[in-house]
Amino acid sequence: MRRRLISALVALAVLAALGWGAGAFALRQGADAALRSLRDQGRGNAGAVTLAGFPGAFSLRLDTPRLHQGLLAWQAEWLRLSFPSYAPWRMRLDLSQAQTLRIGLLQYLLVSENMHAALMLRPGATLALESAAVVSGPLHASLDGGGPAMAADQLALTLAAAGGGDYRLEASLAGFSLPVLLQAPYGLAERGELLSARLVLGLSAPLDRHAQATAPRLLSVGVEAASLRWGEAQLAAEGAVRADANGRAEGQITLSTPDWRAVVALALALRLVQPPYGAALSAELAPLASADGTLTIELGFRGGMAWLGPVLLGAAPYLQ
Repeated sequence: MRRRLISALVALAVLAALGWGAGAFALRQGADAALRSLRDQGRGNAGAVTLAGFPGAFSLRLDTPRLHQGLLAWQAEWLRLSFPSYAPWRMRLDLSQAQTLRIGLLQYLLVSENMHAALMLRPGATLALESAAVVSGPLHASLDGGGPAMAADQLALTLAAAGGGDYRLEASLAGFSLPVLLQAPYGLAERGELLSARLVLGLSAPLDRHAQATAPRLLSVGVEAASLRWGEAQLAAEGAVRADANGRAEGQITLSTPDWRAVVALALALRLVQPPYGAALSAELAPLASADGTLTIELGFRGGMAWLGPVLLGAAPYLQ
C-alpha cells in the first residue's frame, strides 16, 4: 500500500514537473517572440529573461525593459509578470522601485514603493476583462538631474466589468503635491488631500481578445461620486453624460462645494480659468451661492457647448 502511494506521488510529481516545464517553455518562447517583435519595430527591448516559480506558479522577469514610441519612452530596472500555474488568467505585474519616463526632451525619474498592476480575465474563448488594477504606495517624480518634483502618498486605479457592457472605474490619489515652483506664485496649498472618483463607463464593445478589431468606443460616463479636497477648496460631483451624434459630451453633472470662492481660486491657480475671466465668473456665481458660501450648480453639456449654470464655458469636450 505504501509502495503504491509513493509511486502515485512520484508519478504526480513527474507530471507536475513536465507540465510546468512545458508551460515555462511556451512562456519563454512567447516572451522571446514579443521582444523580437519590439526590436524589429524599433519600439523596445529588454536584457536578461529569467523564469521561476516552480511548481505552483510562473514568474517571468525581464531586466532593463524599455519601450519607446515617438516622443515617449519608458524604462525600468526590472519587471516581473507572475500568475498561478492553475489560473493563468490571474496575472500580476510588479515594477522596480526606480523607473524613467521621457516625454519629448524632458526625462523624469519615478521612484515608487510597491507599484504593481493586476489583471484578471474571464476564462473562455474571448478572455474578457474581469478586472484590472494599478496600485502604488508613496511615489515621487522629478526631472532627471534634480528639478521640480511631484509626489503622492498613494495611487489606486481599478477597472472592473459591471455587466451589460459597462465597466466600473474607481480612482484615488491621496496626499499629492505639485512642484514648489507652481505652488508659490499661484497660492496653491502645499498638498492636496484627496482626488477620487467612482465612474461607470459604457463602451460600444467589450474589452476582450477582440478589442483591437472591435475598437471599443466610449458611449457614456456615469459619475456616481467624485470629490476633490485641496486646502480650503472642496468639490463634489455626480451626474452622467453620453456622447452625442458628433461624439461630444451631452448631459449634466451636479457640482457642490461649501466654499465656492476657494474653488474658483483653485481653478485660477491651476489655470483652468484664465485670470481675465476670474472676476466675471465670480460675478456670475455670487448671486447663485448661499450667504455662507455653499453652492450647488449644474455643469451642463448640450448642443456641443458646455455651461456652468448660466455661464458659457465653450465647446463641450469629446467623449469619442
